[in-house]
Amino acid sequence: LKTPFCCWRPKHSVCGRETPWTRLLATMCMYMPPVGSYAAVRLQRHGAGQRLVAALPVAAGAAIFRFSGQIVGRNTGDRCLQVGQQSFLTPASQEGEPPWVFLQHSFRPSVRITHPPLAPRDPDPPVLTATAIEALPAGAPLTFDYTLHEYVMHGDGFVCEETGRQVRGFGFLERAEQEAALPRAMRHIRSQHSQFLFGQESRC
Repeated sequence: LKTPFCCWRPKHSVCGRETPWTRLLATMCMYMPPVGSYAAVRLQRHGAGQRLVAALPVAAGAAIFRFSGQIVGRNTGDRCLQVGQQSFLTPASQEGEPPWVFLQHSFRPSVRITHPPLAPRDPDPPVLTATAIEALPAGAPLTFDYTLHEYVMHGDGFVCEETGRQVRGFGFLERAEQEAALPRAMRHIRSQHSQFLFGQESRC
C-alpha cells in the first residue's frame, strides 16, 4: 500500500490530503522527520547557484526536516552554522553538500531553525529542526535569519539578496533591531549579547 508523504503537527496534515485515518494518527502523535531525511524539500536552481524549496505544501508549525553534522571550533564561513559560543556545525565528512547548506538568508524568514543547547565541554553535534513559521505552498523558498544564529559571521558576511543589506551577524545589527530580535535568537546568541552588554557597562 502506497501512501502520500506527509509531515505532521498536532491534529494537522501538512500535505493537505487528510482522511479520518490520517486525522486519527495526527491526534495520537507528532511526526518528526528522521534526521537526514529531506523528502519534504528539493533543490531549485537560483541565479548562479541553488536554493532549498518546499517539495510539498507545509502547515505553519510543522517540522520540515532535521539535520546534524560535525562540530568544529571555529567559523569556517560557507557551509558552517554557529550552534554554540565556540561551536560551529558543518556537514559530516561523508555527507558532501547536504540540502540544509542551501538554506538562504532572509530578515523575514519562512523557517525557524532550533536545537537544544550544547554541553559546555566537548559537545556532541546537536540535531537541528527546521520548522515552518507560516503555511507554505509547494515550491516556496525555505529561508532563515542567519543573525539569530551567528553573532559575528566569517569575514565580511554576505549581502542579503532581498534587501541589499550587508549581513554580518547579530552583533552588527542596529540596537533597536537587536532588542526586537533577541527573544527569537538562539541561546548562545543571547548569552554572547549579555556578555557584550556586561562588558560595555563594566567600562563605564
